[in-house]
Amino acid sequence: ETIQEYCKRVRELANELLKGIMESLGLEESYIQKAMDLETDSHQLLVVNLYPPCPQPEVVMGLPPHSDHGLLTILMQNDHVGLHVRHDGKWIPVNPPPGSFVVNIGDHMEVILSNHFYLYLHSIYSLNVCVCLYIYI
Repeated sequence: ETIQEYCKRVRELANELLKGIMESLGLEESYIQKAMDLETDSHQLLVVNLYPPCPQPEVVMGLPPHSDHGLLTILMQNDHVGLHVRHDGKWIPVNPPPGSFVVNIGDHMEVILSNHFYLYLHSIYSLNVCVCLYIYI
């Protein structure tokens, strides 16, 4: 029940974010929901990753560089930094405030709104124990 409620609330958050993104671009608020048929509940995926401690974390990468599929990824990570974003040829750690979410634009968003969004590669480094909870929309 807890996971079901969490997923419901994150889906509501994603819908509000999508409406805001569409509005900021001068598009109809429900443009993306209609284009992708998001009125159904079949477009959500929950992924939980655990990156255990490693005796040599500097030589291990949790996930190689990638972009996310879908429209949005809503990420909650614990206080151990694992997410890194590639910027100007360097990997930069993402340090969100405690209790916040990181929102990544996904491949589908870039394709549908190609003049407005560009994806950044990101990766997960296994620096310490990192628990990441992802919701893909």
